[in-house]
Amino acid sequence: MNHKKQHCGSETLPRPSTTALDRTGQRRRILLGAAAAGAALPFARAGASGAAGEFPAKPIVLIVPFAAGGPTDVLARVIAEGMSRELRQPIIVENTPGAGGTVGNARAARLAPDGYTLLIGNVGTLAANATLYKKLPYDILKDFIALGSVGDAPQVLSARKDLAVSGLDQFADYARAHAKDMNFGAAGVGSGSFLGGILLNDRLGLKINAVNYRGAGQALNDVMAGHLDYLVDSSTTSVGYVNSGMVRGVAVLRPKRIAALPNVPAAGESAFADLHYDIWNMLLVPAGAPVAVVARLSLALRNAVAAPATREKLAGSGIEAPSDRNQTPEGAAELLHGEVQRWAPILTKLGITVD
Repeated sequence: MNHKKQHCGSETLPRPSTTALDRTGQRRRILLGAAAAGAALPFARAGASGAAGEFPAKPIVLIVPFAAGGPTDVLARVIAEGMSRELRQPIIVENTPGAGGTVGNARAARLAPDGYTLLIGNVGTLAANATLYKKLPYDILKDFIALGSVGDAPQVLSARKDLAVSGLDQFADYARAHAKDMNFGAAGVGSGSFLGGILLNDRLGLKINAVNYRGAGQALNDVMAGHLDYLVDSSTTSVGYVNSGMVRGVAVLRPKRIAALPNVPAAGESAFADLHYDIWNMLLVPAGAPVAVVARLSLALRNAVAAPATREKLAGSGIEAPSDRNQTPEGAAELLHGEVQRWAPILTKLGITVD
């Protein structure tokens, strides 16, 4: 809060005596001391009871473990804007890319568990990395508290615009004939785009190499430039580029087409109808955050997800609201535990690990 200094005018006031000044100063010290003690009491009570007090009393940082411009970053900024309105404090997005999201996760795990640090993650950075990386400086299930899911994103197979195929059947035929000369882009080992690429390899019987970037946005740029052949990416970012013709929308990895890309065939229309891959996204806080703070953040998150302004911004990208259960800390924790267990055998079978 800015305090303006008050100045007297030019009027000359009678000077009080020294004794009067002493008495006035003494009374002022007593009053200030009492006021300070009174102001401290609510915080002392809050600390003793574990309550959140007036949380939040300062800006909050939201760590995005990818470079700016990718699908996770785009979603994070929309959610941050909605939560900021609810909490009446700025939420500052901090991009901390590297190692498939593990650099950002590790940073969040080291920070104070006071509710002023949030982390956004997805199926790759939170669930798959627990198996992919042999040694992590954190335990995703022990060092974080899940606040709630924030959005489920359909995944789109986007290719360079001169790759003249449509649908998974045509793509599979082309890729089998040219696999040795092809590469796909990903936002690092363990990212959602990486997992999409290896799932595509596994289901279509391909052996195509991944080229890893610090974010999906960078990989998508190289697909647009023709340096990469394709990318399995979130609809959050793919929709605009596909609709503008900057990349070719080959297939949506879902049983049915999505409203945001009505002209892009679904996997359900091909011989690979069972290939269904969405990316769920989730907000977390470092473990140890006060119960009342977790409850306040979770409520703000649910309200932000449900807000018409949020739904309007995400509608065009195909992002769907999570189930009511998954928007709660309890439901999100169940989802996270279940997904860690689901991906472990898949990744072990493919023999993919990172030291």
